Formats: sequence, structure tokens, C-alpha cells
Amino acid sequence: MMFILTALLWAMSLVLFLTYPENEKTRWGSFIGFFGGFGGLSVILSYYLDGSSSQLQLIHYISSSLGHYGTAYAIMIFGLVFSEIISSKKRSIIWKLILFIPVIIMQIYFTEYPIWQTHHVVLSLWVVPYVFISLGLMVYAAYAEKNITSKRQKIYACLVVVPTILFAVFTNIILEAFGIFGVWMLNPWIIAIAFVLFVYFIIKYGFLGVQIKFEKQRRDLTMKAVTSGTALLNHSIKNEVAKIDLLAYDLKETKFGEKQESVDMILKSANHLFELSSRIQSKLDIMELKETEFSVIDLVNSSVELLQPQISAVNLRKIFEVDAIIYADPIHLQETLLNLMKNAMEAMGDDQQMKIRVYQVRRNLHIDVADNGKGVDKEMQSKILDPFFSTKKKVGNFGLGLTYCYNVMTKHNGSIKVNSQLGEGTTITLTIPRNRVIDLKSISKKEIAGECYG
Repeated sequence: MMFILTALLWAMSLVLFLTYPENEKTRWGSFIGFFGGFGGLSVILSYYLDGSSSQLQLIHYISSSLGHYGTAYAIMIFGLVFSEIISSKKRSIIWKLILFIPVIIMQIYFTEYPIWQTHHVVLSLWVVPYVFISLGLMVYAAYAEKNITSKRQKIYACLVVVPTILFAVFTNIILEAFGIFGVWMLNPWIIAIAFVLFVYFIIKYGFLGVQIKFEKQRRDLTMKAVTSGTALLNHSIKNEVAKIDLLAYDLKETKFGEKQESVDMILKSANHLFELSSRIQSKLDIMELKETEFSVIDLVNSSVELLQPQISAVNLRKIFEVDAIIYADPIHLQETLLNLMKNAMEAMGDDQQMKIRVYQVRRNLHIDVADNGKGVDKEMQSKILDPFFSTKKKVGNFGLGLTYCYNVMTKHNGSIKVNSQLGEGTTITLTIPRNRVIDLKSISKKEIAGECYG
């Protein structure tokens, strides 16, 4: 049974780490399972220690230390990273070093060698606070999260991590500090339940961003294939249309009488093909950002003004909870907002209600564009950002508007998320990472609560 526990912990760790290694939450979440797996390995090896070689004893010693000390340390750091209470990278490194001190002390002064033994009372004095502080930070982060999608992800993480770690710390640390041994033998059953929840959440909703990463990988591969394929197609179309255009002009120079109108139609069609080809390619081309500092509030206001007078028919509410100066490409971000607002207007019926909200979640800046349109079902939400996918039936719609928005946000190292329910409307969230936020301050309700149009 202990072998199964070790295998499940390492399986979860590998899935998280290999799928999304650049995300710090995912990394430290995988470290918990990785070090916990070594605890299981040490139990397995303990059955073979009598008369064993010094190499096996060393492996058992290292596994036991990693399982007891490394897991507790990883849990504490995961709680800090998960809650995002430390925004400065320098402060984060300092805290990680400070919190590693008990691990060093335990290893040097309270751990026997070569047969691993530790002082469980001393161990509980720092492991128990680490665990309860970490789990408290996780629960608070899930409770305080404002973004709906992120809140759901954090709740799922809490459901898997909190009960599992609580049970483990009681059976492995607290009870053993009071001289009650052997209850930890139930841990494999708890780990098995956690693994089932983990698999369910990672497939159905995503866990610590991993499902989002799967989707992102699929979409990025699609983008590469579509971009290269479209570029080749456009190149071929332009070459052939150029020949038609040249021949049509040669024909126009001659006198055709009644046929002159037909030649003009050929030229008009050729020009139209040129225009369509250029429009498609412009949406898929690798963009270059021209970055500068600007106000997000000014960006939203100018975008709204560009949609006048059409947007005057919409009951639009602008809610600015923060005033932010960011370093980004204002042209591409404005075009992104225009795309989202145009989509929202097209999706709504007679009672057109739109809300644009600018707010902060732990120094990341978010812009919501919400409408009360017909909404999009869950199956289509995973495809809505894909190139050439569209729910619209209009002629001339290529399904590239949201793909362009996705490219813009990816280029800025940000993200775009779609949250929609049929019959209730759609909210699209643009996330601008904290490293692009130059200055940010909250706006009190007395200063501005929002602006309404329409």
C-alpha cells in the first residue's frame, strides 16, 4: 500500500511540474508531492534495513529527511506563493531562506545517522505552525479572490490539498509527538482519495493552471499551423491575383465597348481578394510591440470614444477600482478592447447592458468586458479563441478577432479568459502581469464609482 502512496504522489508531482514548470505555484505544489513521496519511499526501505548495506542506509536516511523536513518546508512556501502575499521577488527569496533555517537545524542537531531518527516533539514545534499557516493562507486566498475563474481554481486546490495535509500532519507529526504511532498507516487511503479528486479537477476544470496550460499548448500549436498555412495560401493567392490584375489592366487599355464593364468587375474582384488576403494575414502575423507608458483608464475611455455613436445605444457602465500606469503597446491593447466591445454589442439583444471593470488582484491588473448577451456554452468556450472559429454567421467574419486578442495578451505575457453562461452573458478578462504595472493606486468610491453611457 505504501508503494501505491509513493507512486500516486510522484505521479501528481510529475503531471504538475512537467506540464507547467514556469508557474511558481505549480512548481511548489509539485515539490510537496515529490518530497512526500520520499517519505513513502523511506517507509518501504525501512523493511529492508536489518543487515543492509551502507548505500541502502544512506538512501533511507536521505529519503526520510526529504520526507519529513522537505515536505514541511515545501508546504510553507507553497502557501506563501499560492496566496501571493509577498509581491517583491527579493523579499520572497529572503523569506524562503529564513524559513529554511529550521530544516538546517533539524538536520544538523536533531537527526541521527546512519539509522535515521528524529526528535518528534522538536519537529512538531516548527512543522505544525508551518502547515497551519500555509493552509490558512490558502483558504484565505481562495476566499479573498475576486476573479471568478481564479477563485474556482483556488477552491479546487484547497479541496485537494488542505484535508490531505491536515490528516498527514496529525498522523505523522502531532500524534507521534504524543507517543501515538502507527496511525499514519491510513495515509495511503487519504492520498488515494486526493489523487481521484486531483484527476477529476485537472481534467474537468484545471488544477493550479495545468488544464489552462494544456489548452494553451493546443492553441499555440494550432496558431503555428494556421499561421504558416495561411501565409502560404495568401502568398499563392496574391501571386495569382497579381497576374489577373495585370492582365485585366492590359485588357482595359484596349477598346472593348460593351465588355468594358466586365473588365472593371474583374479589377474590382481582384482588389477585393487583395484586401481580404491582407486582412487575414494581418490578424495572424507575428506582431512587434511598440511599448510605452500609459494610463489604463485613458485606454478604456479612448476605446469607448472610438465606438461612438454605435455604443451610445448601449447601457455601458465603466468601473475603475484602480488607476494604473502600465508599460505596454497601447495600439494593440486598444484594438483588443475594441474587438471585445464590438463582440459584446453583436451578442446582445434589445436590452444592451455592458460593463467594463478595471481592478487589481495582488498587483496583477485585470480588465473585464462583460455583456448580457446570449452567452456561449462550455463546449465552445475552449475553442472560442482558436483561429477561424466563430459563432457568428455573418459574411466576412473570419473568426480571427479573438485570436488576435489572444496573440496580443500572449505577447504581453498576460492572459485572456472567457467565462460565459448560456442566457446570462459573457465576461472576458484581460490580465496584465505585475511586471508591466509601473504605478498603481486604488480609487476610493468618493473619487469615482463608475460612468454610465446610453
